[in-house]
Amino acid sequence: MKKSGIVFVLVSLLLSAAAMLLRKLELLTVLDAGGLAVFKPVTAILIVLSVLAAAFFLLFARHEAAQAEKPVSFASFRSLGVPGVVFGAVCLVIQLMGAWLLFREWKTGGGTLLLILAILAGLAGAGWLCLRLEERRGKSMGSRFLAGCLITLFYCLWLISYYHDNASEPSLILTVYAFLALCACCVAGYSYTGGCVERMKPRFTLFFCGLALYLSLVAMVRQETGAYRIFWLVSALQFCHCGLVLLSPGDLAKVPEAAGGPEPAEPEEAPETETPGEETEPPAPEGEED
Repeated sequence: MKKSGIVFVLVSLLLSAAAMLLRKLELLTVLDAGGLAVFKPVTAILIVLSVLAAAFFLLFARHEAAQAEKPVSFASFRSLGVPGVVFGAVCLVIQLMGAWLLFREWKTGGGTLLLILAILAGLAGAGWLCLRLEERRGKSMGSRFLAGCLITLFYCLWLISYYHDNASEPSLILTVYAFLALCACCVAGYSYTGGCVERMKPRFTLFFCGLALYLSLVAMVRQETGAYRIFWLVSALQFCHCGLVLLSPGDLAKVPEAAGGPEPAEPEEAPETETPGEETEPPAPEGEED
């Protein structure tokens, strides 16, 4: 793993751990006896920490983009190898567990939206595994794009479902971090999907992957339902993995071939030059023999 990848993981986990502790303390003290939110200093501290985390991911992504010798594309990034594929398979199993919990809720009287979300959750888990496999194989971007579409659709539907269930919540402070986390996951999934067809810049995607990682772990603190806790955990792990992939560029000379673009043109031969001091004979007049 590159040094920048180690920095990304360690700083992200440290910021997330501090924010999770502050969020837990906030949820214990922010509501009064009537259930209404009251201002506490811990709320301001958590907001400042979240702004600092966003600033870190932004500056880190810009720094990594500036360090590149020339503009890179998604086709040049290499995967984390076999461990990355194994990690994707484990996350698929965990995601399927969450989908099964949602399916059980739907069978016990839940709405149709729960069933659709459960199906999309399983497809999104398969999509994550497909991304990891295709990154390792280095094949065409088409299957990676389709897998990314399934993942993005899952987060979009989860955002709609979350808003539907919590729109009437009187204390917005209880739901704001989960709402922000889902928005970050949607944008991160959208930009990673667009990057598979060279429509997004890697630094833009890296920023939102880091933000989704941070906010997913913070949102996991309040989530009571086991299925959604599982989804938050998988989101944090997978967007961390995506960040590491974006921080591991491979051989840039192979980018045109991997992206399916035109091969670099061969250098033109230099025109022949006359040797100094060497005179050339003038052309003979027409009709005159040698």
